[in-house]
Amino acid sequence: MTASLQNAEAKMSFLLGLRTSGLLDTASLKAFERVSRLDFVGHQYADLALEDVALPIACGQTQTAPGSIARMLAALETTSGDRILEVGTGSGYTAALLGQIGLSVTTMERYRTLAEAAKTRFTRLGITNISVVHSDGSRGLAEEGPFDRIIVHGAVEGDVDPLIEQLTPGGVLVGVLRVSHVAELTRWRRPEGGRSVEIDHFGRLDMPLLAMGLSEAL
Repeated sequence: MTASLQNAEAKMSFLLGLRTSGLLDTASLKAFERVSRLDFVGHQYADLALEDVALPIACGQTQTAPGSIARMLAALETTSGDRILEVGTGSGYTAALLGQIGLSVTTMERYRTLAEAAKTRFTRLGITNISVVHSDGSRGLAEEGPFDRIIVHGAVEGDVDPLIEQLTPGGVLVGVLRVSHVAELTRWRRPEGGRSVEIDHFGRLDMPLLAMGLSEAL
């Protein structure tokens, strides 16, 4: 079997795995097909780029496994023209996927090293619809809101109202809600009118707690 055929089969297996994770939206699947994960991880992990595993990145952080990202994007339910706020840029992989879909993305990162590296990657790849902000994203970015969608790469245990208040009416916040020892992928939808916040759960998903404040390791 030639190397090109092996690569094609690995990519097909990768995309089928994302469908199994619940990602059925055509635009999102095409984004995973077009955005190479290898551009966002160290070349020492090249043989794992198409595997559904989390990978280490700089500053002691981790890039979320593609299957988990797919579940989050499915819950996010983006539509054309949405303004997205991402809390936790990391390597920039998820932001690049959202950008590939054609959305306007503002992404926040508490580690300067990661923020600058992500900017460099986006420039090198010719991605122009992503704005990177080096800041504590735990309470969002009210001065640039409202946003249609907010995605949080981290688990929250308490009040998410400050983020929900930065959504447009009917807008969606997706993150991991941790109650005691149970962590679930959760979607909060801001009500229109006087209705209460709608909350949906999508099964277990473990993520580190969302850190607050700028990192001392800049």
